[in-house]
Amino acid sequence: MNLLRRFWTRLTRRSPDVAAPRSRPDLGRWFAAAAATGKPRGLTWLGYEPAGDPLVVRDGDRLLSLVPAVARFEPVADGELADVPQAREPRTVVAVFEFRDGRWETDGRTVFNLTPTEFVARDPTRYHPLPETPP
Repeated sequence: MNLLRRFWTRLTRRSPDVAAPRSRPDLGRWFAAAAATGKPRGLTWLGYEPAGDPLVVRDGDRLLSLVPAVARFEPVADGELADVPQAREPRTVVAVFEFRDGRWETDGRTVFNLTPTEFVARDPTRYHPLPETPP
């Protein structure tokens, strides 16, 4: 009986026609958190530029916003990447936010070298895009 109740609760929480929240994630908060992670190793975060509209997806019971951006880095002085020209090239990234307590939160999670659509396509059974909310 308990198993049936848990199944019903999860089933009713995953409504496919739920619209995405209207608020927008704060890329500045993501950038500060991502820069503090120490990843990628040997690089210092310099800045970012937004690169499109966020894609809001459902991941089980969680609501995620995948925000495309282009990040710029600089090798750490005297580090192993100091002489590597590619280390200074801008990189396509996805800033990951989770909707908690009525707002978008981030711990700095970053997916490198993918767009939000490519990220979702890697595991389409896990991530389910939500319809956009009209402005």
